[in-house]
Amino acid sequence: MALTWNTEKRRVKDLKPFDKNPRTMTEKQTADLKRSLDMFDLVEIPAINTDNTIIAGHQRIRLLMEGGRGDEKIDVRVPSRQLTDIEVREYCIRSNRDRGSWDWDKLANEFDIDNLVDWGFSPKEFDIDLDIAPGDLDSEGEDSAKDKLLTRCPKCGFEYDAKDSRIRTD
Repeated sequence: MALTWNTEKRRVKDLKPFDKNPRTMTEKQTADLKRSLDMFDLVEIPAINTDNTIIAGHQRIRLLMEGGRGDEKIDVRVPSRQLTDIEVREYCIRSNRDRGSWDWDKLANEFDIDNLVDWGFSPKEFDIDLDIAPGDLDSEGEDSAKDKLLTRCPKCGFEYDAKDSRIRTD
């Protein structure tokens, strides 16, 4: 069955943030969004899962709550079925990929790097330049732990063996 979306009403305070949402905003972006909400109200309808977990619109909902609008009923988009965790994660990335700032720690710790690359990120954004897929680094299991030089990317937390010849360092 194909996924479809319906517009329904929900009380703002009943909507639950997705705790793994990696989107962040600068003070300027927050001020701009607040100004937009004051001027145009809620033009872009937030998307939620069937359990009221926010999929898209976290920052708008947060500003509505901060503005004392928690009891207000708003339009939201609701899927015809509960989205899986991976579907929610993917949509969070795809819907903000070119517009958002990111909490790199959450991306590194809560998301699979292969998925992030599939959804539009470049490995270079994580300071990783691999000849192979990131998930394949540990697949051979030939080297003992003492022969490895585990290195953690400071931006995303991805761990890799710096001695691994399959990793380009140029």
